[in-house]
Amino acid sequence: MNNHQLLINTKIINFNLIIKICLIIGVWLLITPSAVQAQAISLSITPPLLEITIKPGKEYRQVYGIINSGSDVVLTPKILYFTPSDDFGNVDITTVEAPEWIKYNKEKFSLKSGSRRDFYILIDVPEDAQETDHYLSLVFESEAPTNTTNQIGTQYQTQIASNILLTISKDGNPKKSAEIINFDTPQISDSFLFPITYSITLANTGNSFWKPIGKIIANDQTLKLAEQNVISGHKRQIKCVENEELVDCKLSKKPILGVLSSTLEFSIDDDPKIYTKEVKTYILPITPAFFIILILTLMRQKFIFKLWRRKK
Repeated sequence: MNNHQLLINTKIINFNLIIKICLIIGVWLLITPSAVQAQAISLSITPPLLEITIKPGKEYRQVYGIINSGSDVVLTPKILYFTPSDDFGNVDITTVEAPEWIKYNKEKFSLKSGSRRDFYILIDVPEDAQETDHYLSLVFESEAPTNTTNQIGTQYQTQIASNILLTISKDGNPKKSAEIINFDTPQISDSFLFPITYSITLANTGNSFWKPIGKIIANDQTLKLAEQNVISGHKRQIKCVENEELVDCKLSKKPILGVLSSTLEFSIDDDPKIYTKEVKTYILPITPAFFIILILTLMRQKFIFKLWRRKK
């Protein structure tokens, strides 16, 4: 065997050795636990929403339950104001802290995996407090997960919040009023295609938050409005509710031909005033008419073509 052949054989042996080493390392990585493990944070808080009306000079105590179903965690409590971020009920939590008369323990605390902790707040409204609403969020912000396995934990933070809708009223009956921004549905609808769908936006023009209590009436069908909070000075798109689930406001059936009259009717909380608005939809058999016209057009063209063939 000459030197050239020996060199080729040596390269082949080295290449096979490299492949075997790579396979061994790959199998070892698959069967060996990774040194970097993400630690999941899973927190829940009850109640998720607190709605309260209180008189100046009175106080109210509330206890919250925090359950940790994930890794050990350190939490920092805060009570901050929130503002609506859109017309669908989503909010942005600000950095503005609650008034001093809302008292709670601001010190951070540890919460072990699988444990529960009670957290207390005291709302002690001063005698000279202004009659207005306060929209707040009780926020628990986590630090990086506590390391209990001597492994490298993934560093991240998370928040969990419970909203507080607080109304201050001397007589417990704050001014509430509403405005219908829109109650819309298509003016013309095809009776053989899409269902009739309604768009509803309500505005709160009063001094306190409220929920609409009402319905949409269309011929022999009734859709129930979802009782969703609309906060003072803002508007919100309202959905309907069916079997305790939020759904789009739409009819399950509609007439084939004619005029459909739909009426929105609601009150706000215990206020006796009824708000109403009516819209009309013209129901036409557009799809059947289209196919009839198409068939007649094709038949006419075929007839003309036959005449042309005869003349020729």
